[in-house]
Amino acid sequence: MHWKHALISAILFFLGLTLQAQINLFLGGNLQGNYSWLRGEEASFQPGFGGGVSFIYWEYEYWFLKTGIDYMHKTSSVLQYPDDFDEPVTSPDDRVRITYIEQSVGIPLTLYFRPYESGANTLLITGSFSMMGVAHLRESTEEFGDLVLKGADIKSRIKTGIGVGVGFQRQLDRQTYLNLVPSFNIDIRSPQAFQSITLTAELIFGIY
Repeated sequence: MHWKHALISAILFFLGLTLQAQINLFLGGNLQGNYSWLRGEEASFQPGFGGGVSFIYWEYEYWFLKTGIDYMHKTSSVLQYPDDFDEPVTSPDDRVRITYIEQSVGIPLTLYFRPYESGANTLLITGSFSMMGVAHLRESTEEFGDLVLKGADIKSRIKTGIGVGVGFQRQLDRQTYLNLVPSFNIDIRSPQAFQSITLTAELIFGIY
């Protein structure tokens, strides 16, 4: 009879340790709104959107690391030569306004710093590097119509980007957090090099 009490006490003891252990693996999801423009002449500023799933490793109090999969939809127009439309260029004035609508899937690697905490709110500073694959690209002009590129038709499908941001984190309960981070992001390797101001709303919850 005594061994049963001892076994139950041991189980309750280790269960209590488990419940009190720090959770350091988190899953979550994010929604993004972006305002993007291409690096080029007379580029337009246009809204876009995105979203994704997040996997977070959070071992230390003042920083954590995130990866995952993100989908991004960006749009901008720029004054360029219509090379992709196979149109002959005979004069420097043959440039036309081309609107690029790009859909991509990326794997981000983001480092979050938490330098200041007040109650349930914490300041966040982020730095990110991402590798993206362009899944769909549409080029549109008034003069030559639309050109839709997919798969191998897209030149240099793989692109990379970097970003920095400053936002805040709100602790909703012991295992759930809301991150709101405005950031500035640029493509550093891409034929259609976008720059974006992005607002990311991210909900994460501890799993272990």
